[in-house]
Amino acid sequence: MLSEGKLVAVGLITLLQACILSVCVAKKYQPCSTSFCGDVTISDPFWLKGNNQSGCSDPNYKLACENNRTTLELYKGRYFVANINYTNHTIRIVDPGLEKGSCFSSPHYYLTFQNFSPRDPYSLPSEWGSDSTVFLKCAVQVSDHNYIPITPCDNSNGTSSSSQTYAYALVGDDIRVSDIPYSCTIGRSLITQSKEVSGHRNRSMSHLQEKLLMGLELSFLKVLCSTLCTGNCTLDFNQNLVDCGEYDAANVMQDAVNCFLLLIGKDFKAQLSVSRKNNLMEVFT
Repeated sequence: MLSEGKLVAVGLITLLQACILSVCVAKKYQPCSTSFCGDVTISDPFWLKGNNQSGCSDPNYKLACENNRTTLELYKGRYFVANINYTNHTIRIVDPGLEKGSCFSSPHYYLTFQNFSPRDPYSLPSEWGSDSTVFLKCAVQVSDHNYIPITPCDNSNGTSSSSQTYAYALVGDDIRVSDIPYSCTIGRSLITQSKEVSGHRNRSMSHLQEKLLMGLELSFLKVLCSTLCTGNCTLDFNQNLVDCGEYDAANVMQDAVNCFLLLIGKDFKAQLSVSRKNNLMEVFT
């Protein structure tokens, strides 16, 4: 038979685990009500600014509705949301500065691979085959077929032929500075999420415009880590799966203690925080 101390320990563990499942997770991930903006449906984990009930959803997944268009603030930029796929956990965003036309409109923002970090709520999986697009201005024409000639809409060159420059876009994941002619000046760069642009037959300004206007697809699969896992979390973007790895009893116990302290109030938490470790050790001995 179990001793009185062990019975107390079992009861405590059961209570704290129930606390995690029924209270802490619910408080942290309680979804907001479904909203609509334009043709985009906004539901968990996303929520619409102005429609967030107390304590619902994660601030990392806040969206806004502006002129009936859904927008997302990301890395100090504001992007149009073209689509949210809740089955595949993807969101597709488009730079508001891009337009289809006879000239090449400049993006308002320039997202690069360096913007994304493992701690961010959104991921840009390398498995999806993204490239970098670098914009250049050259003093002389470049005959290399890898250089896509573009006509910028904001071209402010002088009328004198001596001041004329030529604009190009260079697409690829193997761009080396040493290969760029000395007559060219490297400008901004951004992510192009389509290997088709790199194909020789697709190297044109109109095709590059088309691919950029399709937007950038990001994954929010990471949101499932905090919901399903207490320790390690591995993401499989191709299969749209989350692997929590081995069961981590230490993390579960720590989360349970934190949750229990949250329930009984801040004042009691302050009194208990000093001695909780010793008390727990006494319970298990």
